[in-house]
Amino acid sequence: MKNWNLLFRRTHLYLGLLLIPWMLVYALSTFVFNHGEHFRAYRAAEPLWLPLWEKDYAFDAPSDPAGLRAATQRLLAEHGLTGAFFARRQGQRLNINVQNFWHPRHVTYDFTTQKLRAEERRSTPLDVLIRLHERTGYGQGGPLNHLWACFVDLFSVATLAWIATGLFLWWKLSATRRWGWLALGGGGVTFATLLLTL
Repeated sequence: MKNWNLLFRRTHLYLGLLLIPWMLVYALSTFVFNHGEHFRAYRAAEPLWLPLWEKDYAFDAPSDPAGLRAATQRLLAEHGLTGAFFARRQGQRLNINVQNFWHPRHVTYDFTTQKLRAEERRSTPLDVLIRLHERTGYGQGGPLNHLWACFVDLFSVATLAWIATGLFLWWKLSATRRWGWLALGGGGVTFATLLLTL
């Protein structure tokens, strides 16, 4: 049993240290989400998107999603834009969002005028935090996108293990077990009340 105690203590300790950057990202970005109106106020007068270029371009967009994605990927590669992206056609306009933590870009194609336009979003550290929180990886292709998604999965599993080892260590300390029940019960009741009433 002594070896199990040591194993759980070490696991809890080092998982806590390993998770620090990820916990900071999700905690701080969630705070920004929750108080977004305060963070947006200071930059309301400045444009969010800065124009990069506008070109004449002939482009035929396939109607099926897979064909549209492949054609869009070729379009982006021709103009030196690489990375994860989402493309959606809306009427006579194709909207492409190219993901990047520091410099996300928005590309639009107008089928009527055959104009291709690119813009870059102005970035602040708060914007980067939000993008870190929202970033997805699977389905985008590319080893780095998959690596990011894999690390997010590992973070989720490690967080569950951190909770489990914390519960084990709390249970082994009989002197503080009563306070632990109070904390556990208070958290559960608060969460359940908000879940059922909001």
